[in-house]
Amino acid sequence: MKAKKIRPKRLTFSALEKKLDKEFSYYIRRKDADEGGTVVCVTCNGFFHWKDVDCGHFIKRQHRSTRWHERNCGTQCRRDNHFMGGRQDDYSQYIIKTHGQEVFEELMQLKYQTKKHSRTEIEEMIEKYQKLNLELDKRLPRKD
Repeated sequence: MKAKKIRPKRLTFSALEKKLDKEFSYYIRRKDADEGGTVVCVTCNGFFHWKDVDCGHFIKRQHRSTRWHERNCGTQCRRDNHFMGGRQDDYSQYIIKTHGQEVFEELMQLKYQTKKHSRTEIEEMIEKYQKLNLELDKRLPRKD
């Protein structure tokens, strides 16, 4: 009698996206933090600890073409992100001031493009952000 080969279970596509969201969020919220973990909200310029902010998206998350685009995202206080609708006017000014008019226009064009990421692309992005986060862990531990 042959022994059955047991394949390791693969994560569903949805689970992979959630994993990428988590790694990407950790990276965005910590990359500009000072040594004490303080970041500045991109829309109100308030000071917060990186654990107390969101990974805010200028072009909302449902648009896959910009969901994991680093220039589309920044540290945003929960008040602005959740209760103030993302403060899109202020966010657009931040994008233009920080990245330039060209990036703003690129993001606006990408918003209307349909993008279906492959499983391989998602896995590669997870790996990329896990590596970047390991570097950040040396100065800002992730413990939540």
